[in-house]
Formats: sequence, structure tokens, C-alpha cells
Amino acid sequence: MSTKRILLITIFSLLLIVIAIGVMLLTSSMRRESTAIALPETPLIAERPGGTTHDALSRVEANRETIQDILSTLTRPQVYTRNVTVESFWEDGSATFDIDVSVIYPLTSIQITPPIGPERRIIITPDAVYIWEQGDQSVHISVPGAVGAGQLPDDEWQMLLTFESVDMLDKNDIVDAGYIEFEGQLCFFVVHRSPLLGNLRTYYISLELGLVIAAWEYDESGELIYAMSASEALIGETLPGSFVLPDGTEVS
Repeated sequence: MSTKRILLITIFSLLLIVIAIGVMLLTSSMRRESTAIALPETPLIAERPGGTTHDALSRVEANRETIQDILSTLTRPQVYTRNVTVESFWEDGSATFDIDVSVIYPLTSIQITPPIGPERRIIITPDAVYIWEQGDQSVHISVPGAVGAGQLPDDEWQMLLTFESVDMLDKNDIVDAGYIEFEGQLCFFVVHRSPLLGNLRTYYISLELGLVIAAWEYDESGELIYAMSASEALIGETLPGSFVLPDGTEVS
């Protein structure tokens, strides 16, 4: 075989190797980027639903640069009730918590049904937290403790990821944001990476109500570790007896 032919074969082989490596790197990169969560394409400009009062948001561009300013204008209903489902996942299992929430601002009543054990009741006021389990006659009373930046005490007791914490983030930690229709509601979505743990969090926040209606958290390996979903909020309503202690005292 001639030297020229050997040289051509060698060059051709090297080109094939380079192409194969390039394809492998591209595929690996795409896989890493899509492992954590896949979001549907969403328009960045949208009309707010009719009947809302936030005229400044009627036409505004929502993206990773503007989402913090937009979320800072949202307010929650003063009186409402809804059901929240929170799921926690770990390597060998999972747990699901069913949570009924009633709010008469600034009071919050929480009724938690865990996967195992008795139902737990919690009433949170600006000055006190009342905790007891089903069948108890006595109540443990404490003061609302310090919680994480941007986290509200009643949200912590509900095991919620709340959008208020997004306001504290560095913009570089926000991966994506915009508008999307989710579960029949026009929502903001926010995807951000936790600066402490590196976990990827996704929120869906109702434009109409300013409430998180769904959230997910994935660890660094792309495994789902937390999921939250909420039923439709009933505005102006609370569950009967939500703010009554076991001895019949009504918290106000």
C-alpha cells in the first residue's frame, strides 16, 4: 500500500473520530440541559384576565430580567380556603401530605393529614402559633419563629415553596421566567437554581390570585424531591371551625 494512500486513510479515520466525539459531546450537553425539567414554549407578552386590578401588568414583558419586579406587585386574597397536596421524595420512598388551608388575613388555619399518624391542626397569628393533634384537649402555644429569607411563617408550616423568596435571588440564579396557561389559569412561571444546594425549583403563580398553584424541586442529579399542587381557591370562604381551639375558644 502506498504512503499516500495510508496518509489519506489516516486522515479520514481521524475525521471520523472527531465527528463522533463532537456528536457525543453535543448529545451529552443536550441531555444534561433537559434532564432537570422541560418547560413548554410560552409567549412573553399576554393580556391579564378580565376583572383584575393590576393595570400596570396588563401588558408587560415577563422574563428572567423582569420577573422579580413583577412578582413584588402581587398580593394574595385576604380571605380564602383551598386544599394543597405536598409530596416529598427520597431514594427509597415518598410521602404525601394533604393540607386544608383557610385564611382570614392575618390569621391562617392549617389542617395536615400525614401519610402516617394523627391529623395535625395549626393556627397561626402574628403573635402566636397554636398546635395540636386530633383528639388532643391541650394546645401547644409558641411564637412564630424566624424562617428563611422571603419565607412567610404560615407558608413554612404548609411546607410550601413560595414566590416571595424569588425576590431575594441573584438574577443569575433565575434560569427562565414568563407567562403560561397552567391548569386553566394564566400564570407566571419561574425556574431558578437554589444558590445553596444547586437544586432546580419551578413555580407556577396565578396572576389573578398571587398564589403558587404548583411547584417542583429537583436535586442536582435531576431527581424530583418535592412536588406541590393546589386546588382552586375559594375566595371569601373558610372551612367551618377553622379557627376554633379544642376547648371551643375562637382565635381572632
